[in-house]
This record gives sequence, C-alpha cells and structure tokens, in this order.
Amino acid sequence: MKVFITASFKGGKNKKEIEKLCSIVKNAGFEDFCFIRDVENYQKVFNNPKELMNRAREEILRCDVLLYDATKKSTGRAIELGIAFSNNKKAIVIVKKGTVIKDTLRGVAAAIITYSQIEDIQQDLKRLFIEWTKIENRF
Repeated sequence: MKVFITASFKGGKNKKEIEKLCSIVKNAGFEDFCFIRDVENYQKVFNNPKELMNRAREEILRCDVLLYDATKKSTGRAIELGIAFSNNKKAIVIVKKGTVIKDTLRGVAAAIITYSQIEDIQQDLKRLFIEWTKIENRF
C-alpha cells in the first residue's frame, strides 16, 4: 500500500521533518511517497498553481492512502485530503495530543492517530498496514 504523505512546502526548510515522517511510514510497512520530496525535490518547480494541483491530484490517485497531520492548519494539505476523500482513498489523520479537530475532519478519516512525539505513530501505522492488507488480500 502506497501512502501519499502530505507536507507543507517550505523550500526545504522542513526536509528533516519530511524525511523523518517518510521513514516512519516506510518502517510501518507502507510504501512512502511525498510530493514535495519525490516530485519537487524540495524546490519550487511549478509556476502555475493549476499545474501544481493537477499533478498533486494525479499522484494522490496513484496512492492507496493519504496521511494528513492536522496539528497545524494548511490549505494545500487540506485540499489534498479532500481530493483523496472524493476519490474514495483512505485517509489517516495524525494529530498531536491536545489538538482539537472538527467533526468534518473525523468524517473523512479512515483512522485518527494521536501522538506526543511523531515517532509514536509508527506502531499504529503498522497495525493499520496489517489490518488493511489482510482486507485487501481477501478480495
């Protein structure tokens, strides 16, 4: 199962965060994909916002799951979550303990994982990977 990992574009300033999250996803058993890392290589490569979002949609459609950290608000990542939901993709919402999220976000999530440290999500991701691959293999 391939996971589209949402991340905010910060011109490479959040590269360590992104790499860590991708590593956690991969160590849980999923195939990791992050648009900022794998398409943009941490640089601005799209000058046309419509081209950017069309390409993001194409990549989301190639994935099975979308991972969205709801701790900090972000328009772009929320749009990616909407694209995934509207195309019947599973969405994993992760959120730092103490963060309040709306019911609408809960309504699009296949799973919600809370964490104190980002590494805390790996066990829950591993459990989801096992559960979801068992379901997939039944059909």
